[in-house]
This record gives sequence, C-alpha cells and structure tokens, in this order.
Amino acid sequence: MRNPMFRHLVFAIFSIISFNNAYACLDDKAIVQLKANEEAHLISRNVATMTDAIEDKLLSVQVKQLDDTCSVTITYRLPDEDIAEANKLLDSNPAKRIMLAGQGYVLPTQSTLIANAGVNLNPLSIKHQDILQSADLGRNRASVELLYATLAQTRAVIIPNTKNTEPWPMSLMDQEKSLCESQYTSDSNQSACTCKTDAISKKVSPRQLRYIKYLQNDPYSSTTSALAIYRDLSEQVNFECKLIKR
Repeated sequence: MRNPMFRHLVFAIFSIISFNNAYACLDDKAIVQLKANEEAHLISRNVATMTDAIEDKLLSVQVKQLDDTCSVTITYRLPDEDIAEANKLLDSNPAKRIMLAGQGYVLPTQSTLIANAGVNLNPLSIKHQDILQSADLGRNRASVELLYATLAQTRAVIIPNTKNTEPWPMSLMDQEKSLCESQYTSDSNQSACTCKTDAISKKVSPRQLRYIKYLQNDPYSSTTSALAIYRDLSEQVNFECKLIKR
C-alpha cells in the first residue's frame, strides 16, 4: 500500500510547478517570439553580410527568461574569425575607428555578447530604455551591426582574374538588366544590357553583388577599394558592350 504522505508530497510538488508556470510572466511561446523579433530587428538593418550570417547560422541569437520576472537575457554568439577580420580592417584605419567610437560604435572583441532587458507584454516587445545605445542591448546591437558592415568592405572585393562559379537566379539577371536599361543605352548594340549582365555575372557572385549594393548606399563606404574595383569592372564592361549613360 502506497504511503499517503508520499502522494500528498507529489501532489504538492506538481501544484507548485503548475502555479509557477501559470503565473510566470513569459511562457515558452513568448520566448520563441522574442527570439524571432530580435533576429527580425537585425535583418531589418539591411546589412547584407549580417543577414547572410543569420541565415547561415553563424550569428545566433538566444533569449532566456530571467528567473520568473518580465525580463530576459539576450545573447549574441559570433564567429571568432569574423571578429578578428573586422578588427584587422579597422586597425588599418585608426582614424575611422576613433570616429566610430565617438559616435558610440565599437567592434566586439569577444564572441559572446550578453544583455538583460525588460519586456513589454502588450504588444510583446523589449522595453524602450533597453534598446537605446546607452543600454547593454542597444550597445550590443550597434556593435554587431558595425561588425558586419565592416566585413562587407572586404567580402565585396572582386579578386582580379577570378570567375564566379555561383549561377545568378533568373530574377536577379532580369533585375540587373532592367536597372541597366534605366541607366544606359546603346546606339549599336540592341543586346547591350544583356551583354553587361552576362559579363558581370561571370565575375561577381550574387552575395558579392548584394554586399556591393549595400556599400553603395553606405555613406562611410563610398571610397572603399571594393567599390573602386567594381566601378572599374563596370566601366570596362560598359565599353565592351557599347553602353553609354542616358
């Protein structure tokens, strides 16, 4: 015959667990959504290298509830090699590093960045004071964004005499051809923009093209070697395909 005291003890333990789960501020569904929200925020920054790092699972986000409070710990995990590569690039331009630091942007020096943040329940979101750049999470966000913005400058570089081995999707070919036709014309080559798109696709991978376009829209990257190399390639192709500016 089972001990009645044992049954009462088991019942009490389950009651406590159920009570805690019922009244915990954040349930598992909320934690999953907060993780998705944080990844969506990073992607919304439109830094192509950062978006690719998330998709490749090289940059990961982890969210855990802080005890039973309405607060969470948000952890970013970064590849050591990415940190080393970006810091090496900025070491070669100390003036830029100082300028960025003055604006509150500092590259990470370790692969794990941790911050605690409060949570609003309706709508489910991080509290405003914790996303400011003066807060730990805000600083971590800015640091990770700077990391991948810096990496775009090296990963967009087209190495001379190399060929792209990754085929462009047809949607990208059509998009670039339409862009060419809006900017250029030709008096002697009806297929000039097809000529240019084909030539560029043999030299530049789809990812490199995304990184180049990101840099073209970044005021701090207008003089990077990656853009200079791409401009030279583009001008050479324009000449070969008999394209002139509209």
